[in-house]
Amino acid sequence: MSAADPVSDSAVNPAPAVAPLEAYGRPVLILSVTSILLAVILITCAAMIGFDSLWRSIAVGVGLVTLSTGLTVFVSAFMYRVAPAATAPALAMLYLLKVVVMGWYLLSVGAPEWLHSLGFAITVAAGLVLSWLVLAPVAMRASNVLASDYAAVVRAKEAREAAEAEDEAATILEENPSEPTEGGGDDRA
Repeated sequence: MSAADPVSDSAVNPAPAVAPLEAYGRPVLILSVTSILLAVILITCAAMIGFDSLWRSIAVGVGLVTLSTGLTVFVSAFMYRVAPAATAPALAMLYLLKVVVMGWYLLSVGAPEWLHSLGFAITVAAGLVLSWLVLAPVAMRASNVLASDYAAVVRAKEAREAAEAEDEAATILEENPSEPTEGGGDDRA
């Protein structure tokens, strides 16, 4: 088979069971954008509307965890669709941005007077555990899709190498059809 043969190209790049862009599907993007918007609304309401400090702290804790998780999921899903190789660096930059912004806020502005530390801390811890439990199936699905894609590529590469070895053996037999003699010499009398 030649290099331009479409059959050999399909053996190298088989069609995956699930399209690569669907590892993080459109519902994941919609969910992440929705959670970001709801988190912004919740944090804004908690900061602007004056009610009991414990409930305000809980609302801000839930809002921050939801905002952080939503941003992480959005960047993961979006970058995987646009440039899969850039997903990890984009997530690292997002993490750095979140740490810098939170550090700047706490060091320059400071925590609000109404913040109930224990309520906020418990809410953030519970929110992180809950978000990990909710996002675990999404991450497992994406990992399974990527693993099956990788396995298909490896199988295709092995099949291509086996076909090339068969072609090479057939070429050698075509070029030298005579049987070798036992003594290694020629058969002159």
